[in-house]
Amino acid sequence: MLAASAPVLTDGFEQPAIPHGSERFTAGKTVGAWTVTRGSADLVTTDVWTPAAGRQSLDLNGAVSRTYRSTPLLTYRISYSIAGNYVGAPAVKTGELRVNDKPVQAMKFDTTGRSRNNMGFTRRTAFVLAKGVSMRLEFASTTTPQGHGPVLDDVRVDSCLVILCPKGAATPV
Repeated sequence: MLAASAPVLTDGFEQPAIPHGSERFTAGKTVGAWTVTRGSADLVTTDVWTPAAGRQSLDLNGAVSRTYRSTPLLTYRISYSIAGNYVGAPAVKTGELRVNDKPVQAMKFDTTGRSRNNMGFTRRTAFVLAKGVSMRLEFASTTTPQGHGPVLDDVRVDSCLVILCPKGAATPV
């Protein structure tokens, strides 16, 4: 059961708005409020495939991160939509959700049978318990070879009081 949920961040990779197609951002560059920390990330519009929400999504060929303020001992719910770039091998795209450089959730998505109009986005959720006043959220592709990785969209972080959680529901970070 969750109580007292409050949004900390919401991001559908709509910034910067690109006119059409896709645009590549390499390590050190920013994609809206996110920084590409390794490899590259492609911001992709509806001209290429259908996102989970809005007009753009992020094809991850490396890692992106973002830091936000947190309150120690408060639980945060991180949710996001995941699909995969179906254009190139391998069919199964993999990655990790990390908080403060600690793996919190493995990501895996099978693109078999997917297409530009049937990306198959699924919603994933992880809970973390803050230890400090800021948290660094990172999404990292582990797909090899690189070039066609997991596709992310509709990232949301909420602070909440977790009541009657199953054991291990919130990972301390």
